[in-house]
Amino acid sequence: MEKDILEAIDIQRTRLFSSLSSPTIVSACTAGNGILQFTPQETSAFRNKFVHSEVSVSYFIPASGVGSRMFDFLQQFLGTMGHEHVDEVRLFLSNIESFAFFHEVNADWRKALSDPSVDLLALCDYLLGSQGLNFSGTPKALFPFHRLSGQNISPFDGHLRQGLNAAKPIERFHFTVQQEHLTQVISQRECLRDSFVGEIDFSTQASDTDSYVFDEFMQPLTNQANAYVKRPAGHGAILSNLNQLSSEVVCIKNIDNIQCPAYDAIVNETWEILGGVLLTLREALQKAHSANALMEFTARCVEFHLLDEATIVHSWKELEYILHRPMRVCGMVKNEGMPGGGPFWVSHEGNKTKQIIEKSQIDSVHLAKLTESSHFNPVMMAISPYDLAGNKLDLTQYVREDLSMAVKKNHLGKTVYYLEKPGLWNGSMYHWNTVFVEIPSKVFSPVKNVMDLLHPSHRC
Repeated sequence: MEKDILEAIDIQRTRLFSSLSSPTIVSACTAGNGILQFTPQETSAFRNKFVHSEVSVSYFIPASGVGSRMFDFLQQFLGTMGHEHVDEVRLFLSNIESFAFFHEVNADWRKALSDPSVDLLALCDYLLGSQGLNFSGTPKALFPFHRLSGQNISPFDGHLRQGLNAAKPIERFHFTVQQEHLTQVISQRECLRDSFVGEIDFSTQASDTDSYVFDEFMQPLTNQANAYVKRPAGHGAILSNLNQLSSEVVCIKNIDNIQCPAYDAIVNETWEILGGVLLTLREALQKAHSANALMEFTARCVEFHLLDEATIVHSWKELEYILHRPMRVCGMVKNEGMPGGGPFWVSHEGNKTKQIIEKSQIDSVHLAKLTESSHFNPVMMAISPYDLAGNKLDLTQYVREDLSMAVKKNHLGKTVYYLEKPGLWNGSMYHWNTVFVEIPSKVFSPVKNVMDLLHPSHRC
């Protein structure tokens, strides 16, 4: 066991300090050059294809976020005794009655809030602290995002509602959560037993995916018990959770990207488009391969921008990598200033492929390419974990490990370093067959800051 640990430490140390890469960006993907746009007639055909198919469908929803991240400005205000983020706190306070969570504020604090001289530090402590509403310790999945018919609705409830309203039945809803929140979300699931008949399950990030922490001399840190210090390795670590799902189509969307019921129809139509494109392309490639029609196979790859138009294919051997890969169809929304990774053509080992790249991954040489980008990734994708022959694939075999990310943190007054695994939809899906499709901006309304809940898509 000790030998295995030391080998893992050596691998991570080498990768962290000497073998990490940045993607070599060729150009941004734009409409007609890596991003597909469809006519209403084509969109209708894709939707019908998906809705009337017999494939099994699951939802996979990363939900490890905590409410504390939504209230960073309140925490810093509290931590600096009211010296920082004063304007943000006052703006928040002026809108506090507009938030769904206001209905959980007790009568005493509601009365106090009517006084302009209210103690803002005490208010922050009440909202965030364990003696009050404990928003710092609330999983984002259970935070009250919306107010409907006199009830507060969480993202957990919202994703289930959207899925229940889908024309294509969803066989399984799978949420990845933090271990310390597992009891809370299971309890919420039990409350739904009488009104929800679908399968709802959860998983946590496996501890064996955690990264070792190193000091500035590249030595692994140990604690007072002489055990190695480890840290969670980012959302790429839940690739192993996704790998456990066996549905023919898996729909992936982040927990905080949920809207009011008025948006359910357009969200579900978008799922139908993405799923329909996935099934249509897979079927076309399977048919061409079965008929040994190399030119037809290549034409479909070019049509859906799996291959660059300049690529010339002479044999099936050159297309072998396409036959035995998982496939994903990713929605892309027009860039209107929201944060998120972008779609790019990337070159690696002589292959030009489409990838989702985060700004933090781009080195200074390629930063200018960001100005070319017209779209970004809302993390709304339909995937197939099967190859074109119908074999279930081990998704952990399609990661580009050198796109792990180095993290630098302060730990007990010292600078430390550790690896985050390649992002789930970034390097962890690098060696997938990838299609980008333009989708409506309305389906993307993430909540990173509590003030995002004032957006019209959250005013139910």
